[in-house]
Amino acid sequence: MKVLIIRRDNIGDLILTTPLIATIARETGSKVDLLVNTYNKPVLDNNPHVGKVFLYSKLHHRSKGTSALSVLWQRLKTIIDLRRARYDVAIVAKERWDKRPLQWAKLAGAKKIIAIGNDCPPEVTDALPESTQNEHLVKLLARLAEPLGITAEPGPLELYVRPEETAAIKQKISLPDDGLPVYGLQISSRRPEQRWPVENFVALAQRLAAQQPCHILLFWSPGSADNKLHPGDDEKARYIIDNCQDVSLIPVITENIRELMAGMSLCNQIVTSDGGALHIAAGVHKPIVALFGNKAAWLWTPWAIPHELLQGEGYDVRNIPVDEVYNAFIRLQEQR
Repeated sequence: MKVLIIRRDNIGDLILTTPLIATIARETGSKVDLLVNTYNKPVLDNNPHVGKVFLYSKLHHRSKGTSALSVLWQRLKTIIDLRRARYDVAIVAKERWDKRPLQWAKLAGAKKIIAIGNDCPPEVTDALPESTQNEHLVKLLARLAEPLGITAEPGPLELYVRPEETAAIKQKISLPDDGLPVYGLQISSRRPEQRWPVENFVALAQRLAAQQPCHILLFWSPGSADNKLHPGDDEKARYIIDNCQDVSLIPVITENIRELMAGMSLCNQIVTSDGGALHIAAGVHKPIVALFGNKAAWLWTPWAIPHELLQGEGYDVRNIPVDEVYNAFIRLQEQR
C-alpha cells in the first residue's frame, strides 16, 4: 500500500503528525511519503518511517533571490511527480479538512482520500466525523488511520537528532562538560498573549541559578523585531543576557530548526511558551513547563512527556507570576 500524508502547515503541526506517520509505517510495513512545505521539512530528517518527501514552497517562504515564477514551476514538477507515484491513499492530516491540502490529494490522483469533516466534499472517499470531545491533536490525527484498519494508540512524538548534530551545537555554544544540570529557556512566540515578559525570564534564570549550580541555555527566534519577513527576538535576548551576568546563561544562536532540536536535546528541562518550539522540546523528550495563552490548551498540550501547563488570567501568559513558573519547574524537577 502506497500512502501519502499531506501536512503543509507549521512546524508544530508536522511534529504532532509524527505519531501517525510511525503508526502507519509500522502497521503496513512500508515507509510513508509526505507532502510538506520547505519550512517544516527539516523535522522529518533521519525519520526511519518516512519515505519520499515532496516539497511545497510557500511564496512568502522562498529564499532571497528566488522568483515567484520558479516557485510555481517547482509546484508543477511536484504535481507531476505525485501523479507518477500512483498512490493508493492520500491523507489530509488536519483536525478538519480544508480546500488547499485536499486539492493536493486530488492532484496526486490517489484511489482513496481520507479526511476529517462533517461536510467533506465527494472527493473524500473516507470521511471521518468531527470529534465532539476535547481531544489532543495527536489523538485526532490517529483516527485518520482507521479506514486502513489501523486502530493502534498513537506513540510519542518522533524527532531524530544525530549525535554529530548534538556534538556540533555543544561545541558551538561552548557548553562545559562539568556534569551540572542544563536548563532551557525559550522566549519566543508569535502571539503577544503568549509572550512572557523578558523581565520575568531574567528573574526566573536568577532563581534557578540560586537554587543549584546549573547552566541555562537561552533559545529565541533569531532576527530583529522589525524584520517584516521573519521577525525575531534578538533585542529581547540581548536584554536577558545583559541582565544575567552573574548567571551561567549561554545564548544558543540557532541558524535552523536542526540546531534548535540539537540544542534542546542537551537540556534536562525546558520552559517555553506554546508554539513550534514547545513541540520540538517534546519531540526530543524533555520535561516542559508550558506557558499557554491558548484557550484550546487541550489540543496543543505537550504530548507524552512530563509537563506542567500554566495559563494566565484571561488566557494571557503575561499574567503568570514568576513564582508560579518557578514552583512548577521545581515540582517537575521533583517528579523526575
